[in-house]
Amino acid sequence: MRLIGRFLVSLAVLIFVNSFITLTVSGQLVTSTRVATMTAADFNKRMNTAHRNVGLEPLRGPLHLYKVTYQSVDVKGRSAVLSGLVALPAQGAPNGLIVFNHGTMADQKTVPSAYRGETKAGETQNALLAFGSGGYAITMPDYIGQGVHRANAHPYPASVVNARAGVDMIKAAREVARRNRVAVGEQLYVSGYSEGGGVAMGQTRLLEQSNDPMHRVTAAAPAAGPYDLSGTTVDFMAERPTDQIGFVLRTYLLGFGIYSLHKNQGIKTGDYFKTSMALTINLAYGGGVSDENVIKRVGVTGALMRAKNDLYNVITDKFKRVFETRDFSDPFLRQLRDNDTYDWSPRTRMLLIALVNDTIVTPKNTQVAMRTMRRNGVSRDTLRQSIIQDTSLNHATAMPESLLRARLFFDRGFQGVRVTEDN
Repeated sequence: MRLIGRFLVSLAVLIFVNSFITLTVSGQLVTSTRVATMTAADFNKRMNTAHRNVGLEPLRGPLHLYKVTYQSVDVKGRSAVLSGLVALPAQGAPNGLIVFNHGTMADQKTVPSAYRGETKAGETQNALLAFGSGGYAITMPDYIGQGVHRANAHPYPASVVNARAGVDMIKAAREVARRNRVAVGEQLYVSGYSEGGGVAMGQTRLLEQSNDPMHRVTAAAPAAGPYDLSGTTVDFMAERPTDQIGFVLRTYLLGFGIYSLHKNQGIKTGDYFKTSMALTINLAYGGGVSDENVIKRVGVTGALMRAKNDLYNVITDKFKRVFETRDFSDPFLRQLRDNDTYDWSPRTRMLLIALVNDTIVTPKNTQVAMRTMRRNGVSRDTLRQSIIQDTSLNHATAMPESLLRARLFFDRGFQGVRVTEDN
């Protein structure tokens, strides 16, 4: 009995020590390297092109970009080194730090830490131009399974799991600023677009739950996020559009999710997709192929399979039944349910931004979140929405306008942005 007692005490100490180590190293900066500098003239020229006639404060002095690596956790909660990009204005960032979470990308060459100041560089540049002036520093995580972290596939779509990457990067970003003698204010802001909108929502909740004074969020602006993965997103995936774009996009997004579970949990891609499409998915994802070429491969495979732009012609009968019965014992649907981020009561001032005719991340996600949070007692003083009514925009082209609204909200609160009444 004494031996058993000693063993249990030793085990408890070991668990405590391991937990303590994880807590203490989480967010610790590992490396930081300045990879580019944008001059004020270059930055302001690009910003004024992207956001015409809106009066954003210009950048005064250069903006330095740092690739950083830092301690966090992987998809299974084990210690891991992740990466991201930190942007620091040389004149300081008295208005605080913005965490920006990027949207869906399978291509490792487009993650934030790969950015070197190029023009027309997609999401990273869009975020820099929206947030880089006016006294803000920006931190942009690559997420689990992206950037320097290749031990796992990127968990997708997994807003709750990926939220931790941005939370841990806050401490690392502030350490980069300290080492480079750049003063950054205590205010903390959170935003993200598309997949990153869902991550931003999960991140804000995680930061509130931490009760850490250093993690107190000043304001959050998730944009075009899939907050209702187990409901709205499942309904979207199960639709059977007859147009090629709708078919290819659903297959691409679904393929990304199944591939991530295949690599991280060992499920068989062939249990979800018919043989030809399963082979294409296993070869296309993983970071070495551009998103454009992944989409092309999916489209070509669908054509060769004579899928007739019908998702049900490329997935297995077993997976059809999972969709039709909403079987949440299935690993894919269970991951969606576990990563819902809409059913809670934020204390942080929050603006939900959406596009009225978004056909990829339907604004129903925002409607569900708004209705649920109102039922949970969240008032208009804390939560509002801003719906972009411009029908010429789509999910791919609405990002600059979405991030502009987030920036104006961070600058001036609800009074600074066009808000939309609840539905």
